[in-house]
Amino acid sequence: MEDDLPARRALCRILSLRQFEVHEVGTVYDAQRALGPAFDWVLLDLMLPDGNGIDVLRRIKRERLPVKVCVISGGCAELFDEARACGAEEALVKPIDTQQLLQVLADALPAV
Repeated sequence: MEDDLPARRALCRILSLRQFEVHEVGTVYDAQRALGPAFDWVLLDLMLPDGNGIDVLRRIKRERLPVKVCVISGGCAELFDEARACGAEEALVKPIDTQQLLQVLADALPAV
């Protein structure tokens, strides 16, 4: 989830080219509607136009959804700490280093 449309589209394209199935949203509202057990990962921007990504994390935790979360932000340490306390597995600072993100996702894949 990323509110910056060009950044979101670029990230989705990169992930799709790497054979990830991607579902994109740009608001807390749309994320809340899309959430469910079908997702392995949620890439979650913490500062969105209609709220805070922490609210999405709290719902994931409250509903015990089997999804891993990588939070993304401009670098506010307090938000990263709160996100980790709410269950985020990873935290990346914007601008996103796509190689670092791909490594995070690859490390979580089951060994073949």
